[in-house]
Amino acid sequence: MNHKETTKKYYLELEKFDSDLKKLESNNELHLSLNDPYQLHDLCEFLKKNFELRLLSIICSDEQKLNGKFKIRHIFGSDVDDFFLFVISSIDSSHIYFPSIYDVFPSSILYEREINDMFGLIAKENPNIKPLILHDFPNDVFPLRKNFKLNNIVQGNLKQFEFTPITGEGVCEIPVGPIHAGIIEPGHFRFSVVGETIINLETRLGYTHKGIEKLAESMPINDVVFLSERISGDESVANSVAFCQAVEKIAQLTIPKKAQQIRLLFAELERIYNHFGTMGGILADIGFPYGASRLNILKEQMMQLNEKLSGSRILFGINQIGGVKANITDEMLTCIHYVLDDAFQTFEKTFDLLKSNSSVMDRLRNTGIIEKQTARDFGLVGISSRCIGIETDARHTHPYGYYPSINLKQKTPRETMEHQVELQKQIGDVLSRFMNRVNDLRQSKNIIDSITTMENDELSIQMNGELTPYSSGLGYTESHRGETLHWVMIGEHNSIFRYKIRTASFSNWPIIEHAVLNNIVADFPVINKSFDFSYSGNDL
Repeated sequence: MNHKETTKKYYLELEKFDSDLKKLESNNELHLSLNDPYQLHDLCEFLKKNFELRLLSIICSDEQKLNGKFKIRHIFGSDVDDFFLFVISSIDSSHIYFPSIYDVFPSSILYEREINDMFGLIAKENPNIKPLILHDFPNDVFPLRKNFKLNNIVQGNLKQFEFTPITGEGVCEIPVGPIHAGIIEPGHFRFSVVGETIINLETRLGYTHKGIEKLAESMPINDVVFLSERISGDESVANSVAFCQAVEKIAQLTIPKKAQQIRLLFAELERIYNHFGTMGGILADIGFPYGASRLNILKEQMMQLNEKLSGSRILFGINQIGGVKANITDEMLTCIHYVLDDAFQTFEKTFDLLKSNSSVMDRLRNTGIIEKQTARDFGLVGISSRCIGIETDARHTHPYGYYPSINLKQKTPRETMEHQVELQKQIGDVLSRFMNRVNDLRQSKNIIDSITTMENDELSIQMNGELTPYSSGLGYTESHRGETLHWVMIGEHNSIFRYKIRTASFSNWPIIEHAVLNNIVADFPVINKSFDFSYSGNDL
């Protein structure tokens, strides 16, 4: 089914709502503007029941200077159809409340808390509007409103954050962080335990909030590509591609085939080096240094290849609006294939050793289990959702760039019975996440292997003239952590009016509070590593 047929299917069903429904014929989006914001709750129940749509993000923007209102955009997506639905509500500036959808889509609680922090709007009937990100801003300062300027001096005023008290006989509390040993970024974890068994965990993040969305509003649009790479250094390709795609959609630019091809190659190389590192970290956390060292050597091998190809070990400076800045020639492609073949020979030998080591397998099996419904409720994406049968891979469902030219469904020859059985069990434990990462690695190699020659094309196309003020576009990619969304609204003279980023880490962090329950405290590091969260990718 093509885009037009897909959007028509949803359009016919949504017409029954007394709202302004706009069909974008050129792509895979429908925009529905509600006449009454309080229609939202009924609409969400309808969407969940009839379409099984997933809440992807909630975007608030201060558009008071345009129409005297705040706009809230709820983005829903399908994991079956290449389709996005934007539900747009207008909130009068004299009214600080907007409807909560927490009881329909529990994952909305993060976005509703974020909107309260950044804009001062309150989600009515949300039971947990406590600060999410801003730890030391006064209660009447909202940094994403337009009247807040970057040079504003803010007097620190710690917001009250009440951890949930867990009481009972034998219950002890273990506070961990926000400062940790080593070079890990800050995050606070409040464990409640009986003996060594975790009965509750509450997390608090946001200690490294960088104000990226606000910074973008003051920067030339081309410089924001540089900024997007710094959201989380190990996702530089995924984030910069998503940003560029959003702007290219607004500008109606179709980038050259070679640029699409190069973006794909670097995206898959980024996936590979990160998966090697994550799997090595898991093995280090269970005390298997031989396997950890082998995988970290492979990660280093891939990072040296990155530097040889692009000048950056973590692939900074690849993308620009309209294409890419880094070239890959046929000779360089041959080098990529050679390095990957060598690396994966070592990897497969290491993996065979791991599978035959019962102590490793037993340590990972049935540790950090999450239920499928819990994963759905919390909007889990990426490896962590796919290992329990929730397909959220944007490369498959919403193919972008060069991916439509690749057979993503091709099976790898090493997809052997034993780990297929592990995946089919759909037990969301550390082992299933480990095994799914193995499959993701092999698929990335297959994707790169399928490219045998580079397109004979330009590296980029110029964006000419000014973009239409207050037009917007959604860019999306699949990082090694999962689905990544960047939404851009253009201001006057090609400025950024609003930039909203939703990384996989932002979606996935809350699941750790559930995955650790009934595990022992010593299991926390390996459970945490198996999800591969990014502090920086959460603290935008």
